[in-house]
Amino acid sequence: MKNLLFIAFVFVMLASCQPRPVSNGSTADFKIFKGTNVAHWLSQSKSRGAERDSFFQEKDVIAIKELGFDHIRLPIDEEQMWDTTGARHEDAFKLMMDGIDWSIKHQLKVIVDLHILRSHHFNAEVKPLWTDPKEQEKFYQLWVDLSAALKKYSVGDVAYELMNEAVADDAEQWNNLVANAMKTIRAIEPERIIVIGSNKWQSAQTFAAIRLENNILVN
Repeated sequence: MKNLLFIAFVFVMLASCQPRPVSNGSTADFKIFKGTNVAHWLSQSKSRGAERDSFFQEKDVIAIKELGFDHIRLPIDEEQMWDTTGARHEDAFKLMMDGIDWSIKHQLKVIVDLHILRSHHFNAEVKPLWTDPKEQEKFYQLWVDLSAALKKYSVGDVAYELMNEAVADDAEQWNNLVANAMKTIRAIEPERIIVIGSNKWQSAQTFAAIRLENNILVN
């Protein structure tokens, strides 16, 4: 396994009432306890081509499974997945879906995490996502495109994490963005489990400000 594979535990809880079973698997099947973050592959990396292709492979998934993990968190960055016009980088989409397919093959759940946006980096001083409606609409449409690629996967195998470490000036900015993003996704995939973190780098201090609804994992 690669030295840069960053190990992180993800502790989550299911909000409010019992999930409803659906034909495409069941949300009740998405049970996770110990996971690892597949860092510096499709996120926070300048590697492309053969170097990126070889960085994470099926043998790494097998090793993760053998170490006793039950899920992977798969971060993806906007700049790796789409060009500035919103067109897909098909090679990156193939890698993402290979990673998901390998994980399912070896009985690992997957959280697909839209990690860094062009309009939002958790450590950037200026984050247009919170002030520019066009950037917010772009964010929703990125999830529409991701859903088009990923909705074939069972809700019992794959969950969506809206964004990594939101850093808004006010918690309601994040709550409103989450609400609109979830409305967009739920119109396409009403049963998909959606993962959200709290504002200000997903800190424990802002946890109580999250608005919760059904079929959410909170991390």
